[in-house]
Amino acid sequence: MRMENKQTLYFILFGTALVLVSCCAQTTKPNIVIWMNDDIGYGNFSFGGGSINTPRLARTGRQGISYTRAWSNPICRPTRAILMTGKYATETGWWGQGHPLPTSLGQEFGTFAHVAKAQGYRTLMVGKWQLTTDTTTDHGFDSYCLWEKSDLRSVARLRQDFVELADGPVYTSEERNGAGVQNRYWHPLVVRHLWPSEHEMLITNTTVSADNFGPTVFLQCIHDFIKVNKSTPFFIYFAGVTAHQHWEDIVGRQTFIGMPIVEGREVMDFTTREPEGAGSLESNVDFVDRMIGYLRGIIRAEGHYKNTILVFTGDNGTHGYGKGSTTSEQGTHVPLLVWGGPVKKRGKVKHLISLVDVYNTVSELMGAGVDASRPNSYSWAKFWTGESNSFIRKWMVAYRGELDSNGVIKPKWVVRNRQFIRDGDNRMWDCREGRDERDCNEVNPSDFQNTYDRL
Repeated sequence: MRMENKQTLYFILFGTALVLVSCCAQTTKPNIVIWMNDDIGYGNFSFGGGSINTPRLARTGRQGISYTRAWSNPICRPTRAILMTGKYATETGWWGQGHPLPTSLGQEFGTFAHVAKAQGYRTLMVGKWQLTTDTTTDHGFDSYCLWEKSDLRSVARLRQDFVELADGPVYTSEERNGAGVQNRYWHPLVVRHLWPSEHEMLITNTTVSADNFGPTVFLQCIHDFIKVNKSTPFFIYFAGVTAHQHWEDIVGRQTFIGMPIVEGREVMDFTTREPEGAGSLESNVDFVDRMIGYLRGIIRAEGHYKNTILVFTGDNGTHGYGKGSTTSEQGTHVPLLVWGGPVKKRGKVKHLISLVDVYNTVSELMGAGVDASRPNSYSWAKFWTGESNSFIRKWMVAYRGELDSNGVIKPKWVVRNRQFIRDGDNRMWDCREGRDERDCNEVNPSDFQNTYDRL
């Protein structure tokens, strides 16, 4: 072989090796997608023993990991705080709903999105904000696609007359002291900014119609974000709005919103919807099940399945069935499914896991390691990827704190180990193997005094 040909072959092989190394280096960090549903507890899904058929979600759990004992807090804001920061309210002050929030999660404690950015990820938050008046950037998100509320105006850096720019309906009620709240479902008011492809704010409410549906707008934002970030790892936090009840003027009360009627398999292809006032928990949960199928399809279609971890969970129990409760597991028992190429197929597992664990789990998965300053957040990274089969938790807690008549926050704690629960009224329940959240036995604490005292 002539010398110049040998040199040419050498450079070709060397260049190919560099390309392969570069390609592999870009794909070593898994993409992370965390979807937290709104107001659907574990017991309402078919895989959780409920009567509502959710075949796509059940398949997601079978193909990955389906925790049978995952806990949130019994109300949403404290859950969002532990999920994003890996810290309890004893540090953050985020105890409940009905009092001013004392701290900025992003500015004072940092969130999992800050960890992602530090590791070279592009970050997106989609869905429901409901945090503080701080900006999405303060919480680590470069891009966002969010349902507009009054507390989002500073997030979007818009004028106070922002609502006047939108043509969608604004509903009011005496319950909300006449404050206007924009739609999250039909004809939604969504503020979208996908960096770096979109440098200007897009008020999607001015371009969508009354037949557009908020949750599918969010799915489209996720798809668009993934498409423009093919060569960079991405971190997506989807704070869903379904199946939170909605004020319906036509019936004069909070009720489940009517869902799109999907004739085929494609969740985005709908031409009609349920009549006003006809929504139900069943139709809401069914649509969530269809959405997870579509989201999985996006991940596969864009070529990210082998390197993406999808986490599906909820913020608290179902409205009217446990939400807000500290006297049963129904308020805190939520689904937690983990799926994707890097995830070991385990199916249903009976380990205890709290949503406070998500922070350090994804931190380790993204290459940042475990943050020792957040010791209450246990990492499940090695369990998810199959490097370890160890039990992680022996006990976990949940809480809700609201202001008393003197303006003092009075928290109620719920604590459990693998068998017993001590609830917010200090009653003790035996939830041993074979019992679900509706079938725990109340027991006398004196019969199990050592365990009761430890709880």
